[in-house]
Amino acid sequence: MAKREEPKAEERRGEEKKIEEFGTEMYLESAKALRQVGARVFLSIGAAILIWIFGEMIFLPIAKGMTQEFMGYPVHSIISLIIVIALAIIIFTVFIDIRRLTGGMAGVLAYHFGKASGEMSVETYKNYRTALDGVLYVIIVSLAYLLFANYLAEINPVIPAILLVLIVIWAVFALWRSCKAIATVIGRYTSKWADELEKQVKKA
Repeated sequence: MAKREEPKAEERRGEEKKIEEFGTEMYLESAKALRQVGARVFLSIGAAILIWIFGEMIFLPIAKGMTQEFMGYPVHSIISLIIVIALAIIIFTVFIDIRRLTGGMAGVLAYHFGKASGEMSVETYKNYRTALDGVLYVIIVSLAYLLFANYLAEINPVIPAILLVLIVIWAVFALWRSCKAIATVIGRYTSKWADELEKQVKKA
């Protein structure tokens, strides 16, 4: 009987070692991504906010005081278009970096929660990443809309209204997807805890 239990114990230890190695590797890669991308994201957001402030407080008020037109467009509309393009480029780079940032955060979460529960897997990591992607993208897009709205209204008042409707529809689906991913993770943990509780009850 002891001989049969010994291979099972060794197999269990081997699986735990593999899980630990996988989790450690994931954690190191994720921490590296957070260090590399985190500061860049905050700097890009800071640059976007500065451009918005200077445009809103200085450039647009000056442009609105001018009566000249270029190719039939007033100066304030052209200034707004230039600022919108600059903000769009910055926000696009933020989206690229956010993808790596959420991957890093998901890896760190998967490592810590997985270590606590004794279960680390690629599936759990993907669920955390899906959840973080949805929430952070909705936050970034919402903040970006606040930055863009006034400048887009200077070009054409209809543009921000249409854009807001599209953002709300997209945000609903993105947040639903995030909640579904979190529910999957919670379901795995609660299922495991329920199995352990059932085993303890049977032993008692």
